[in-house]
This record gives sequence, C-alpha cells and structure tokens, in this order.
Amino acid sequence: MKWVVKKESWPRFIVKSGVVLVLIITAGLAFADRYRIGIDRQLVKCIPGYTFYLIDTKDTELKRDAIYSFSAEGLEPVYEDGTQMVKYLRGKPGDHVEISKEKNVYVNGEYQGYGLKHAEKLGQPEDAFFGETTLSEDSYWFMGTSSESFDSRYWGTVKHDQIIGRAYPLF
Repeated sequence: MKWVVKKESWPRFIVKSGVVLVLIITAGLAFADRYRIGIDRQLVKCIPGYTFYLIDTKDTELKRDAIYSFSAEGLEPVYEDGTQMVKYLRGKPGDHVEISKEKNVYVNGEYQGYGLKHAEKLGQPEDAFFGETTLSEDSYWFMGTSSESFDSRYWGTVKHDQIIGRAYPLF
C-alpha cells in the first residue's frame, strides 16, 4: 500500500506555525508569571535529598509544615540580604516557640528539631539561643530538617512580605 502525502501550501503552514508559536509563548509567559525554579546551593542541605524546587509565587495561603521560599534579610555575614532560602514553615503568629537547654526546638510543645551547630559561627554562646517566645503578628518560624540547617533558631522570624511562595521539591 502506498501512502500519499498531500503537501500543504507555504502560507497555510506559516499561519499554523505562527498560531502554535503564539500558544507556546503565551503558556510560557503564564508559567513564568506564577512559577520560579529555586536552587539550594548549600553543601549540607537543610532539606536533605533535594536541590531543585518549583516555587509557586501565587500560593499565598501559609500552611504549617509546608515548604516555602523566602528572601533572607539581616542574615549577614552568613548570607547576603535577598538570598533566596527554602525551609519548612514550623510556626505561625500566636504560636509558642521554645529552644531548650538540651538544644531541642519545640513549637506549641511539639518537637521540631535539635541542635545549635551555628552558634559558634555567629560568635555567640549556645545559651544565648535558649528561651521561649510567642510569635507576634506577621512573624513566621522556618526550619530545615537537618541539625546543620541555618534557620530561625539563629536569626529569628521571617515577615510575611519576605515570603516568595510555596516550594515543591523536584529533585
């Protein structure tokens, strides 16, 4: 059996190609308006096993224990202002946060993590980080899952306007 292929005219082909190209560009721009790719460049990952994240900048509903990306402020000399970070949201306004003398971190009495590995790097004794507080309005507590994570244990809370969006681990 012989297949007959009818050739399409150039003007028709160009119009169809143009329509497809416009659709691809529109979809790409819509995607880029909402999503970003985040990269965790640290040697010791705060969330082990992941380096790349899809960040949804339009997801504004903050859910406890979800992963979010935020812009670092006041973390110098460890990180420059504006450095994009990815951590778990562990505490929201009104929550009670405690760092015990045993170096355990609790939010509303629930264990969240252990360790104060960066106290020395910051030039402070570990006991400077012990204590408890209730998170004020517009204050969010972020942590990684690793005891090596440089997170709210050391620099405190993040304000809502610093939050870029919800992050989804890719690989």
